[in-house]
Amino acid sequence: MTSTQTLDLPKHQVDNQVQKLYQQGNDRAFRGEHERAIAAYTQAIALAPNFVLAYCARGNSWLELRDYRQAQADYQLALKLSPAFAIADGGLARVYYQLGEYQAALVACSRAIQHDPENLEFFHSRALINKKIGDDAGILGDCKFILERQPNDISARWLNSRAHFQMGNYQLAIFNFNQYLNLRSDDFYAHYYRGICYERLGNLEQAAIDLDCAIALADNMAILYRRRGRIRQQLGDYTNAMADYDRAIEIEPQMAQAYANRADIYINRGDYPRALIQCNQAIRFDPQLVSAHYQRGVINTEVGNLHAALADYHRLVQIDPQDINAYIQRSWIYFRHGEYPAVMSDCERVRALDRNSVPGNYLLGVVQSLSGFKQEAIFSFTKVIEIKPSFICALYHRGLLHHDLKNEAKATDDFHLAQATQAQIIDCLAKRDETGLYAEGLALYHMGHPDTAKVILHQAALVAQKLKNTVFYRQIFFTIEALGME
Repeated sequence: MTSTQTLDLPKHQVDNQVQKLYQQGNDRAFRGEHERAIAAYTQAIALAPNFVLAYCARGNSWLELRDYRQAQADYQLALKLSPAFAIADGGLARVYYQLGEYQAALVACSRAIQHDPENLEFFHSRALINKKIGDDAGILGDCKFILERQPNDISARWLNSRAHFQMGNYQLAIFNFNQYLNLRSDDFYAHYYRGICYERLGNLEQAAIDLDCAIALADNMAILYRRRGRIRQQLGDYTNAMADYDRAIEIEPQMAQAYANRADIYINRGDYPRALIQCNQAIRFDPQLVSAHYQRGVINTEVGNLHAALADYHRLVQIDPQDINAYIQRSWIYFRHGEYPAVMSDCERVRALDRNSVPGNYLLGVVQSLSGFKQEAIFSFTKVIEIKPSFICALYHRGLLHHDLKNEAKATDDFHLAQATQAQIIDCLAKRDETGLYAEGLALYHMGHPDTAKVILHQAALVAQKLKNTVFYRQIFFTIEALGME
């Protein structure tokens, strides 16, 4: 029977035929026969051009066949016929989602919710869209609505857990991962993320247990071994940590971060040649890997290869011009090369990014003092002391500047405060660099303790020599010679 012959039938018979074709389409779609379903829906639409449900159903089948533009056309036709038809907006949201047009998807989905505010499927769709655009607060709002009505909705529970995790709400994330694992205990990702939550809360033992569970469920995932290795390393179990990093690399030979983690352990052991090999491997696989450049910079600094270290810090600044630590590390190398203008430039950059940076203000003060900018140096050291009153090196340096400017009262106050603070610090000497030792030695000399001053100044010279700080070493040597302490 042709569509023309059908239209000659009484209306109720036409309606019956339309319903029959529509149901036929639904049955075929249910069986996954979407091309045949589309044919049935198309016949129904030919008989009833205003049949909104048929347009939506055909749109659903086009969606399943990944013909997103055809699906979009059908949903838009349905909305033209019935602007408040929530199902059409919901379908349109799914089309935009698949096309990566997430803002358009969000608008369509929110419109669907507006017209049908009790449809949980729409809230779930919007949560997925919000996940794509990074709106974790939006995810939490949608999941809250779903979970209040269906506490065992596993998908909403997972999205809720991940959103809390992304927002740093680790206790709430753990609670939700617990609920999720009650519903699906075999999901290794849930154990993995819960383990990270425990790690970030400082509960390393529980974090290790979760990673053990994750690996028992999926023993071929490199990321799980790398993460467990990191936790074991923090627990001081370097042997098993290294075994985990080795296994991660065995599974995924180009996992750059695992090589950087192995470098950590070698650095901890003082095995710089092997650490350097690991850093080079990490950077070969990921030239943008910040941690590996830092490690290599630290290694080269320790072994006295400052030019190579400087190259890594140059690279770090290129990767991220806002990286404060890279500027600080680079400024210390410039200092040890005697390039004081470059030090000032980097320290000023650090202060522009973080005016309360202790290392940035401190090293700037040191270089300003050595360059004759005494008032500017006093300002920099005062800033350090305001931020960190226990920073004795800054106190000694500021006291020396006051002494040079003939303000003996202020100089004495700074020297005495530095000594009083120092008396409360255990192993203070071991934690100080050449600049702090130099300032302390000179302060002790001015306070009338030449013998102790001589010991400290010689210690400063040895540290400067070890760090290949030639320019500052000469400064210390000349001071020692001028004071008759050769």
